[in-house]
Amino acid sequence: MDYIITKITTEDKKLLIEIDGKYHLFLYNRDKRKAKFAGLIEADVKLSTDEFKLLNKHVLNRGKKRIIYLLGKQDYPLSKLEAKLKSNGYCTDHIKEILQSFVEKGFIDDKKLVARRVESFIGFKSKREIEFKLKNYGFLTEDIKEALEEKFSDYDEFNSALLLLHKKFALKVLKLEQQDLKKKALSFLSRKGYPMNVCFKAYDKFIIDTKNKFNKKM
Repeated sequence: MDYIITKITTEDKKLLIEIDGKYHLFLYNRDKRKAKFAGLIEADVKLSTDEFKLLNKHVLNRGKKRIIYLLGKQDYPLSKLEAKLKSNGYCTDHIKEILQSFVEKGFIDDKKLVARRVESFIGFKSKREIEFKLKNYGFLTEDIKEALEEKFSDYDEFNSALLLLHKKFALKVLKLEQQDLKKKALSFLSRKGYPMNVCFKAYDKFIIDTKNKFNKKM
């Protein structure tokens, strides 16, 4: 079976190549000079099955090296890596094939990664804020909810709210009237995504802790 290069567009040091009327892959300008591609990278050229496979193999290997580089710097959710490859110019079929082996070998594991991210937020973020941040980062809603159910308890939410109050308002207790202090503290926690019942509970405990600390100094 023959494949026809129907169009080649040069863009930012890349050759964007359409095969059989559909965008298929990109090569860098320097690739055209490689011996293995001699005479292949021209418009209207007919590619044999072996030549077509040669181009695909080159692109897939390059894409895998790109993923190895990215994962060597930090962990990414699958959707982020898909987006990065797409922005680089890889087609959907190639993206799927490039990432498949990394998923199968466990180098890309959204469930484990999202669980670690949840654990890293415990102590200073509300459940709602964690969920918002992880969704924005590209994790699936079901993976986030599963990780929160497993890793993040009601006590964690209360405790993080309490710790935030101690950090934010410890020095303001003596400067503000009680009503103003309560209003500011509750508004602060609410903006952070804490439910109001947690806000009130944490505030009451904060006041008790502060009074006890003050009494010990007397």
